[in-house]
Amino acid sequence: MPLATKAIKQKIKSVGNIKKITKTMEMVSVSKMRRAVERALASRSYAHYALELLVNLSKDKNVTHPLMNAGKSNKELLIVIASNKGLCGGYHSNLLKALNVYLKDEKTKNPAKEIKAVTIGKYGEKICKKSEIPLFASFITFSEYSTIEQVQELSNLVTKEFIEGDYASVKILYTEFLKSTTYKPVLRELFPLSIQTVENVVDAITETEKTEVDENSLVDYKFEPDLNLILDSILPGLVDIVVYQSLAEAFASEHSARMFAMKNAGDSATTILENLVLSYNHARQNGITTELSEIVAGAEALSSD
Repeated sequence: MPLATKAIKQKIKSVGNIKKITKTMEMVSVSKMRRAVERALASRSYAHYALELLVNLSKDKNVTHPLMNAGKSNKELLIVIASNKGLCGGYHSNLLKALNVYLKDEKTKNPAKEIKAVTIGKYGEKICKKSEIPLFASFITFSEYSTIEQVQELSNLVTKEFIEGDYASVKILYTEFLKSTTYKPVLRELFPLSIQTVENVVDAITETEKTEVDENSLVDYKFEPDLNLILDSILPGLVDIVVYQSLAEAFASEHSARMFAMKNAGDSATTILENLVLSYNHARQNGITTELSEIVAGAEALSSD
């Protein structure tokens, strides 16, 4: 019996340590999630006014730009945003499921379509390999601490490939953050860049906060030297903000999923601990009862002699 109680005590200690770890990871994820949400919200004002400018400029029928025109080929570049770490519940399985649904629909509509992937995070690579999508590029250094200047490396790459590679479109798959315990995989078109692309990102963080665009704010303005040169300046900035905000939402969703997973793990550890303590008490009581019975039996044997 002492061996049984010793084994149970070791299990209690192990489960207790695991509970401490999961609680710590839960608190870290809460902090990181808040930071990612704050970054996403901080860029909303810029995105709002950039959207307003794009809406007004698009009224001019003479305005054209390579980033606003779809290529004529069957090629598509797909950006898949995942994470570098696990222990985040169904976060990656939900992304994989959404990707497979999209690929199935595309094969039905256009069997000749050629899709290449740009992945963010080690799990992004794994997701694309499982879905048999060839990798064009992979980024594993982005985090919730990444600045918009660092994100430009990604946006510049996809911008260059869209213009030079004659891609019909560039789409981005990420998780849209809804609230602390809720997120959903979203697939949105990045190129050709449109008003809807930016509008979706502006309204992505909070559904209650709708964007109102002043469509007459630039009516009386004349642009020099011309609108096309102005678009050359503002459209890359729009691409940067769309990619940056998508990454911010994805990281917020990742930490939300990990927070929830660690909370569930901590709750399970508490339940296991309670059962182990109960088992330990039963084993201890059985040991005491057995020892008392042996003592009584020995005393009776001596008295009978």
